[in-house]
Amino acid sequence: MESHEIRHRIKAHRQQLTQQTLNFHSRKVLRLARNYIPFRHSRRIAFYFAVRGEMDPAPLLQLAQGTGKSVFLPILRDRPTKGLWFAPFTTQTGFTTNRFGIPEPNYRHSKLVMPWALDLVFVPLIAFDREGNRLGMGGGYYDRTFAFKNRRSHLKGPTLVGLAHEFQQQSQISVMPWDIPLDAVITEAAIYNFT
Repeated sequence: MESHEIRHRIKAHRQQLTQQTLNFHSRKVLRLARNYIPFRHSRRIAFYFAVRGEMDPAPLLQLAQGTGKSVFLPILRDRPTKGLWFAPFTTQTGFTTNRFGIPEPNYRHSKLVMPWALDLVFVPLIAFDREGNRLGMGGGYYDRTFAFKNRRSHLKGPTLVGLAHEFQQQSQISVMPWDIPLDAVITEAAIYNFT
């Protein structure tokens, strides 16, 4: 199946999920992820705002804050190339809405964290396969941001973990040379480790 067909089908399925189902799935992800070794050992963790039926990492973010971890959220950047910055998030953080309708923290440049300085990044996705390949929304922001993981062995960078509903798993996803694979995916049913 073509990437655009997978995107269309899964986005339609996600839109049909009730709030009760979304909450149930995110609580199940929390139960699995709280004992996941990379989560337990990480101090600087990036999350995302769930939109349009994405797996919601909010309960996991609250657990991270409650256990003294530093929490970050992505901010779109257009220069020098399209990618992401990461801004700290606290209960006092103010927000603006980006061009995709997703809240982003108001930030000062001095507080931004470079992607390679993070320990763990939870990544939204449309689909994934058993090889750790990820199909995103198509903008390439996460792939460009973490491209250094393929180019520079001395900059290992953070563990990249996708959060998804079990139905988002595909038998195979077409891979492009610039695609950055995930280290793991956590769904409401299981943790899939790829490395």
